[in-house]
Amino acid sequence: MERTYVSDLKPGKEVLLKGWIYDYRVLSKMAFIVLRDSSGFVQCITKEPKITKQVSSLTMESVIEVIGKVKSANVREENARKDIEVEIESLVALSKAEQLPIQVNEKAVKAELPARLDNRSLDVRKPNVSAIFKIQSTIINSFREFFYHKQFIEIQPPGIIATSTEGGTDLFKVDYFGKPVYLAQSPQLYKQLMAISLEKVFSTNTIWRAEKHDTTKHINEIRQMDIECAFHDDMAVMKYAEEVIKYIAKKVIENNKRELEILGIDLKIPEAKYLTYSEAVALVSKNGIKMKVGDDFEPEAERKLCSLFPNHIVFTYEWPSSIKPFYIWSKNPKKDISAGFDILFNGIEISSGGQRVHIPEMLIQQLKSKKLNPENFKWYVDAFRYGAPMHAGWSIGLERLTQTMLKLPNIREATLFPRDRNRLTP
Repeated sequence: MERTYVSDLKPGKEVLLKGWIYDYRVLSKMAFIVLRDSSGFVQCITKEPKITKQVSSLTMESVIEVIGKVKSANVREENARKDIEVEIESLVALSKAEQLPIQVNEKAVKAELPARLDNRSLDVRKPNVSAIFKIQSTIINSFREFFYHKQFIEIQPPGIIATSTEGGTDLFKVDYFGKPVYLAQSPQLYKQLMAISLEKVFSTNTIWRAEKHDTTKHINEIRQMDIECAFHDDMAVMKYAEEVIKYIAKKVIENNKRELEILGIDLKIPEAKYLTYSEAVALVSKNGIKMKVGDDFEPEAERKLCSLFPNHIVFTYEWPSSIKPFYIWSKNPKKDISAGFDILFNGIEISSGGQRVHIPEMLIQQLKSKKLNPENFKWYVDAFRYGAPMHAGWSIGLERLTQTMLKLPNIREATLFPRDRNRLTP
């Protein structure tokens, strides 16, 4: 008999189910099992003494196989389907679970986050945790879908690099056949080199940042969603960001109704608000946050700005060149105004980007102004000598977007196996 999934069960059918025991009860003359598979939960019942005895010997999270008949029913179990139940005809234990280090069915005690992360393969069996990653799957696939439809080309930048891509020192150094190299902190330089040749590119790749943060919105290994476009300026690519975030929200609303319900999230397609950096500084200063032109936005200022525009993607653009990377185009050098921008959503920065420098001499000048050695970037600078159009782009962190979209308290909730200062396993 072919296996049937819980979501496909219909009354009157004899079915073969395979899944995990989420809950069970054994009474004097009958037994109940709540079986979970990847599509949902269903209550299975038996009045057969032999099968009841089998159930009494099982454990939570044991893997079982059930053959039975689907019947219409009024089921009260919290997570199970309410319209049907399965009358068990035979039951086979495929893998009996030992004592669990954390509970999946958290009726009594809920595990703390560190214990949950230590036992992530169990943790993701919980409906509220699996819901996060089902939504995250929609997020990244919607991102790809959107840019495929816009005729972008997906590229795969390297994860090992010879020098910093952003001019910082927060790099993980590794041994590469006796040579010192680094884990890529960004695909920045590589996606630029592809954009000036292939015109419109995107990537979804892993990057590493050796920053000694210990916050609820930072991890050290990150999945990034990047784009880069030739013949585009900062305003044009900000529009792409607005459109793709709205598209992602729309797809999550359409495809993940059940998951949003489990998480208690009333997701709505956001609007967009565009502010110059100076306007944003003035706004937060007017609303109780001490800040002056030239300052970076601290978390408190980001939250304040977003609170002024609920359910908006907030774009702040024309940032000072002095606090943006060397590759960001300068719109007005005399006034220290760049073509760089940041994107905020639900109180958190989810992206930064801008128009890039495509003139070699200007690149060299800006590298020097940031106290970087142009010789270390020769391969990158020289690429712009052979016909390089203006171009612009941005990067959104997958985990950060998941966190802010679902209003999760900690980015580790949106990361399957987080890598931070203290965590390398599992």
